[in-house]
Amino acid sequence: MRSPKRGPVAAPWLLFYSRYAGFMDMNGDKLNPGAIIDLTNWAELENADGSAFPVTPAKLHDLTSGDFLKVTSSLSHLYHALLNDGVVYSATAPAFRYVAALLGDRESRAALTPSWDGDKFPLRGKLLSWLADVAFDVSIEHEQRIREWGGYSPTEPFPDFLNIRSIYPEAFPGVASYFDDLDPRVVEAALVAAVRFLESPALAVHRGRLAFLLENVLAQSSSELHRSLASEALASWEQGRVLMEPFTDPHPSEEHGTDHRHSHGKRGSVDEPPF
Repeated sequence: MRSPKRGPVAAPWLLFYSRYAGFMDMNGDKLNPGAIIDLTNWAELENADGSAFPVTPAKLHDLTSGDFLKVTSSLSHLYHALLNDGVVYSATAPAFRYVAALLGDRESRAALTPSWDGDKFPLRGKLLSWLADVAFDVSIEHEQRIREWGGYSPTEPFPDFLNIRSIYPEAFPGVASYFDDLDPRVVEAALVAAVRFLESPALAVHRGRLAFLLENVLAQSSSELHRSLASEALASWEQGRVLMEPFTDPHPSEEHGTDHRHSHGKRGSVDEPPF
């Protein structure tokens, strides 16, 4: 069993996390999770089973119900109706936005720590892993592979992929707020999601600062997938610092990378199943 102890990482991490404190205003000016559901016209969207209404919004609401059977069913819906064998749908983007908002919403945090979690992989970790898995499947690299397999012309990005990728800057603060979670499994899940999100040029400014956590947390993981992801991301970001035009850094004294493509390798979900 993985030990929750981080050893020598703890002290440097406190300094690192303090730099993010002002950035992670989790409520900010964004819509609250409930408003995202209420303002989305689900009847015009589709999941793997057809129309997203009324099932998808109901399942999203159930994620905070605290009821084990309802939450389990909702997690299953996320993975089978909105991310079916790596395929995303028009309803996936607003669901992605909702889950990200839920994770970043202070008032929702208690509902994401139900009493039945126990020693299982926590619900908040499962949701972070779902965000990471969606981000993997809509990545630029994965889209290029699909184009090669299907013989598509390399012109406009796939609309559903682009819609989800456009949410990354909004979703990142909520994910980053779990970098100091008391459960190391949740920290790793948050870091995996963050690595996927940092494909976005708008977030490239954070790569230099996030490299510390990848080197000292994700690269030290008991999961081979996580270690591999950390290694690939660090190598790609280092290359990006040389090859790409830099973005303006609000912390100019710190090094940052700007490559808008990182190596995705394998899915970044944790070792345990999603539910």
